[in-house]
Amino acid sequence: MLTDATPQAEPPLETTGQVLDLADGEEARVSERRSDFLDGMSVRESESVQLGCGRLQYVFRLTSGRDLRILAYSVAPEYIMQVVLDPDWVALLLSLNPRSDFVFNGRETAPWDLSVSAGADGYMARGTDRHCIAVSMRRSRLIGACAALGGVPPDEIRLRDMVLPAESRHNWRLRHALVAVANPIEATPSAPGLFPLPQATENDLISLLAAEFLPAVRRRAEPSPFPCDALHVVRQAAAVTRTVPAPGLAEMCAAAGVGQRWLHKCFIDVLGVSPYRFVRLARLTRAREQLLACDSSPAQIKTLSLSLGYRLSGRFAADYRALFGENPSQTLQRRAVS
Repeated sequence: MLTDATPQAEPPLETTGQVLDLADGEEARVSERRSDFLDGMSVRESESVQLGCGRLQYVFRLTSGRDLRILAYSVAPEYIMQVVLDPDWVALLLSLNPRSDFVFNGRETAPWDLSVSAGADGYMARGTDRHCIAVSMRRSRLIGACAALGGVPPDEIRLRDMVLPAESRHNWRLRHALVAVANPIEATPSAPGLFPLPQATENDLISLLAAEFLPAVRRRAEPSPFPCDALHVVRQAAAVTRTVPAPGLAEMCAAAGVGQRWLHKCFIDVLGVSPYRFVRLARLTRAREQLLACDSSPAQIKTLSLSLGYRLSGRFAADYRALFGENPSQTLQRRAVS
């Protein structure tokens, strides 16, 4: 169970280092596939786009209970992740690395802020050298805990997207508790990188979460700090890339219902990249996922490049190598060995 020790004024860096030191063997898992990384987190839809050069590997550890799942992970290159959870679940993100910029739904957040995604559209997160804790929690359990703590009916609890800064004693208790659970030093894994969450610990964490959420979900809704219109534009335009291999600006503008100037501004504000760069990096990231996910032959690399809108397989290989540091054939060979 969690202790009631008085937290320090700010989290010591050595505590952060322990969380990020995801050890080898059974302590953590390493995968290049997003599907492996997000397995067990109640995710309905997800897509990632790598922005910076380097080999994208997820180093992660999942601690799972009945109503609460906690994922500690590290990812080095800059990338964007779009995630939509199952409607019955709420997502929380806690960035731990003070040297990494972390942007949630177009808003820069500070280390140890809790970014909350409770809407039907999910969230977009961007960052470099990310060391984070991601939490998914059953929506009904969180609402029930908040209602019980506040002595109000559950229908008075209104969850929404928000950022909760670490300011009060309860704030730090919750964050230190999440660190402790995400870093199970003496726990025995049920599978590589997978740890059980004891029921008593889960209940304590839910109580701490309710204490943090209650003031925000009971007061009158404030104007959203997120660029809601820009988020909507980016989501609508980005969705085109999943159905059209190489959409043009005209197609993305038509899908989002805006002009090219506003489309460009929205992408820069929310994702930090232009629409053109996003499309190019999105199809390269998608190509890598396909190479890692199936038993392809070298001859099929050309077919894959054509399906993603590349007319010249040599251009595809050059762009792929520039982003991931290896040729498509090398990715295929490593997949075959694993």
